[in-house]
Amino acid sequence: MTLALIYKIFGGLHMLMGVMMGLTLAGTIPDGEGWGVEGLAGIVTMAEHFGSALLIIGFMFWMLPSWTSEAQLKKATMPLIGAQVLLVLVPLYHAYGSRTIDTDGMFYGLIAVSLILIGLFYSKSR
Repeated sequence: MTLALIYKIFGGLHMLMGVMMGLTLAGTIPDGEGWGVEGLAGIVTMAEHFGSALLIIGFMFWMLPSWTSEAQLKKATMPLIGAQVLLVLVPLYHAYGSRTIDTDGMFYGLIAVSLILIGLFYSKSR
């Protein structure tokens, strides 16, 4: 497995999450969970914005190997790993610190996939 392939896997995963976040969130919250239509509209709007950001980030990770050399890709990987670690720590804080999100199988699965990808990025960039 090459570093370029790991970038493409990471990018593809984020593009998939962006599509799922932007297109399907409205249908997953039955009757607004007590927030009413006004509250749900704001949440759906923010999900669409977040989903579009995930699409863009995913596209950039997907294309980065074709835009740079292998040496440049290795050099860029370490700061990007730092950002990925932050993106793992934030949901962990919300799950265990503020207890605002549930810890179900999907939560642990996404954390595991993120940690595996971070490990692969690190090992292939050395």
